[in-house]
This record gives sequence, structure tokens and C-alpha cells, in this order.
Amino acid sequence: MLNGIMSVLVVFIIMGVGFYFTKRYKWPDNTNKVFSSAVVLIAAPALAIVSIENHFTPQLLQASIWNLLIIAGSVLLMYLIGIILSVAMKLPKKKKAVFVTTFMLNNTMFIGLPIVTIVFGSDGLPYLFTFYLVSIVTFWSLGSFTLSAQAGSEVHKRSFSVKNIFSPGLIGVMIGCVLAGTGISLPMILETSLTYLGDLCVPLSLLVIGSNLALSLSGGFPKITVDMIMIMVGKFVIHPLIIWGAFTLFGITGFPLKVFILMAAMPCHAQTAIMAEYYDLEGEYASNLVSLSTIISLFTIPIYAAILL
Repeated sequence: MLNGIMSVLVVFIIMGVGFYFTKRYKWPDNTNKVFSSAVVLIAAPALAIVSIENHFTPQLLQASIWNLLIIAGSVLLMYLIGIILSVAMKLPKKKKAVFVTTFMLNNTMFIGLPIVTIVFGSDGLPYLFTFYLVSIVTFWSLGSFTLSAQAGSEVHKRSFSVKNIFSPGLIGVMIGCVLAGTGISLPMILETSLTYLGDLCVPLSLLVIGSNLALSLSGGFPKITVDMIMIMVGKFVIHPLIIWGAFTLFGITGFPLKVFILMAAMPCHAQTAIMAEYYDLEGEYASNLVSLSTIISLFTIPIYAAILL
């Protein structure tokens, strides 16, 4: 319980720094973009390589195939539930696309990564990247299809690209898996360099989250509607329960399950808001979902951390 509280306090403090410096206009306007790019393009791939290489064995990699399949199944089930709920609430087509995509996916990178690192330490990172692998592939395939289908035929045709799926983070995961599976060790100088770069992930991610909260709340707190409440229930109740039930059913318990449950309880996928804006699909609505779920997660994460530790 105490470790859970301490972990969340660390998160709050670092996020608070990003919130303060953005609110008081203490850093340049493009700081968020620079920090985000550093995380996505450099720090996260480096962290994926060293964490998987150092914590996975060929046997664990083989066992992780089941983990991938179960997580993928849970994400697809969330997608179907999202469709059913959106139809039941009679949402307009554009809002329906954002609702379903947001209901399905979690913020595995900017919130999941620092939270898992602080709560579970480096031992939890390989399991986090297992979840991340499913999330990134699903987002750039099923998620991108769902959003672009409402954006017009020309944009829809341009939206699909294999290079979008093979992002730097995914490439880092693949390199780590090859190293772990073959037993090849990186040269010490390269291993140390990647470790230092990977260490940037947690502080930069949390600074970005705090800064984004300051920006999103500058226009006031969003009006909460029934569909937004359903998204929050999906994020913080339904998906964690699905993960718990599915893994327990297959006899997978212990530390990996704890990491997966915490990952399933993360807020809305931040990039959904960016894609919704790009496709001109209820961009403000998507941003409000990300902001609201992030704020609520400040209260739910301590609860999950206390239960799981």
C-alpha cells in the first residue's frame, strides 16, 4: 500500500513540474513536441531493446505468445463492446468512430510506461512492451481503419501504410526480442548508451502529460456526457476485468498478470485525439476524452497500485 502511494506521489511531482512550467509559460511553445519526439523516436525504442534483452529468455519469449494472443483478444472484445454501446447510444457516425477507437485502446506509452516503471520497476517493462506491441499494431490497423473510414475516400486510401505500424517503438521491441531469443548480448558501450537513453522515458513522458493537462484545462473542464462516462467505465473497470478474467482462465497469474491489469487500467490512447483532428472527426471530443481519462487516472492508478502491489 505504502509503495503504491509513494509511486503515485513521484508521478504527481514530475507531472506537476510539466503542469507548472506550461501554465506559467516558463518554457517554449514547442517543448512538448520536442519531448514527445524524444520519447517516441529515441528513448522508448532504446528502453524496449535493453529491457527485453535483459529480462527475457527464449522460454519467456515463447510463453509471451500466449500473452500477446490474450491481450489481442481483450482489445478486440473492447472494440466489439464499443460498437454495441455506440449503436445503443445512437451516436453520430463521426463521433461513433472516435468513441469505438478510444474505448478500445489505452495510453501504453506516455502514461503506462512511466507508471509501470515506477510501480513495478524494470522487471515490469518486458510485459509492458508486450501490451504495447498489441496496442500499436491495433491502432495503426483497426483503429486507423475505423477513423479514416469516416474521413472520405481519398483520405481513407492515404491512411494505410506499413511504415506506420513499424514505428520506432515496435522496431525496438523486435530488436530486443531477437537479442533475447538468440542470446546475443550488445557491446557494453552500446548497452550503456541505450540504457541512458531509455532512462529519459519516464521523466520526459510525465512532463509531457503534465504539460498536456495544463493546456487542456486552460479552456475549462469539459462537460461530461453519458458516452464519456461509458468510456471511463470501459477504461478503468471493464478492460481490467476482462484482462483479469481471461488470464486467470488460462492459468496465468502472478507478476505478469499484475502488470497487464495495470496496463488495461490506463487512460485513453493520446494519439487517437491527434488522428481524429487529422481526419476532422470530432477532434475536440477526442481531446476531451483523453484529458478527462487522464485526470481520472490520477485517482484510479493509486487504487490499482495499492491493490496489485
